[in-house]
Amino acid sequence: MRGLRFEASGSPAVVTDLDEVNRELAAVKSKVWPLDLRSAPADVRRLLARSTLQAAETSRVMDHFLLSRERLLEIIAEAGRAPNVTGGGALSTHVDSHGYSYPQLWLVQGGVDYTRFDRFHVNTADDGTGVDEVLQILSGAGIVIRHRLPDGTVLALHADCPSDDVGWLVTYDGGHAHIGSLSRARPGTKALVQAIGPPHWSVRYTPGA
Repeated sequence: MRGLRFEASGSPAVVTDLDEVNRELAAVKSKVWPLDLRSAPADVRRLLARSTLQAAETSRVMDHFLLSRERLLEIIAEAGRAPNVTGGGALSTHVDSHGYSYPQLWLVQGGVDYTRFDRFHVNTADDGTGVDEVLQILSGAGIVIRHRLPDGTVLALHADCPSDDVGWLVTYDGGHAHIGSLSRARPGTKALVQAIGPPHWSVRYTPGA
């Protein structure tokens, strides 16, 4: 399917077939699905096409796309994981290390430095409990999600919305070393992230990040 590309460090292979991509992502119990945007109300579709949003418009997009606890748990299970916190934990969580909260609608803006996201890290509470992350890519292109395996191999998923009608739904375990990069994302790209589990957690950069 157009819009996906998977690569692993040390391998020349480039995988673009959805089923094959998911077979590769199974190594880290991550999964990606096409996200049908056609049923969104007309006003929400118009907002997705815009490069900037006001606060009320951001809330409108979030209110429409935020997933319920039941749906989040289904997605986590379909990726082969049990949630890090039984029952999913808190749906609204705070990043103590950086001073913001989830859920969060990331809207990529031109000229903004997003390199703080480009180092391998884990998202964990002080007791080591990780968060479960569910990402809806609603518009745009250029998002890259990387995972590092224990042997040092880096898996990279490149995701572009194939059209205005189709985005991507992705989940992964935020307690494992990863990167969610916006540095090469097209301005106007929108990604809604729900990071659930412990109510308070921090971004902790990993050795060799």
